[in-house]
Amino acid sequence: MAGLGTIIEGKNAVLSVVESGRATKISYLHQETLPENLENILLLAKKNKIELKPYSSKDQWPYHSRHSIVATCKPKKTFKEKDLEKFQKSNFIVCDHIQDTNNIGAIARSAAAFNFDVIAIPLKRSVKITERTFTIASGGLEKVEIVFYNSIFSLIKKFNSLDIWTLGLDMSGETEINKVDFKTHNYALFVGSEENGLSGEVQRKLDLIARINMENDIESLNVSVSAAVAMHQLFIKK
Repeated sequence: MAGLGTIIEGKNAVLSVVESGRATKISYLHQETLPENLENILLLAKKNKIELKPYSSKDQWPYHSRHSIVATCKPKKTFKEKDLEKFQKSNFIVCDHIQDTNNIGAIARSAAAFNFDVIAIPLKRSVKITERTFTIASGGLEKVEIVFYNSIFSLIKKFNSLDIWTLGLDMSGETEINKVDFKTHNYALFVGSEENGLSGEVQRKLDLIARINMENDIESLNVSVSAAVAMHQLFIKK
């Protein structure tokens, strides 16, 4: 996954890469009076001796017009399934074949907010992490580690060997998510694809399947919203 996250757009995401030490150059649209949040990013970048590249007009601006600041970065380090032992004391969010980059970005942002240290994504049959994913994550991908896995079944076996509990999210789950309490155990929360959710085969391999209670005959939530609700419920138990 060479080159992952080398161009980062948007104020929050750029601030995060400056803070993380990945940024090597900051490009920005110069204005006579800069917004305070942009000014603060530039001051921090200057303090960290990061190259600054101002552009005087939108005609010269080589990036997307909706952003006025962009960071050029060293690639974000990622990990493989075999590296899982490095994160034995972590909580995981496992994305199973999610197809929308907006959903991956939103899940990463929630993961960072609710103390999920690692996001696990399949190498195949899943949306790729792009520069837009980093923008949607709004800095969240700088605060979580990324693990790419080959097989969800070998990943589950690895979690079992590391004594990490596995929890799937499905609307037919036997337990309400707000009643799940892993106490001091580390855990991995599995969320499925937008269209099909988690397969029955995957669900049967997990320790527990939980549901989110809903009213007004709403059948299901968007996967990133469901993941955020579940992560928050687990977070507040700690």
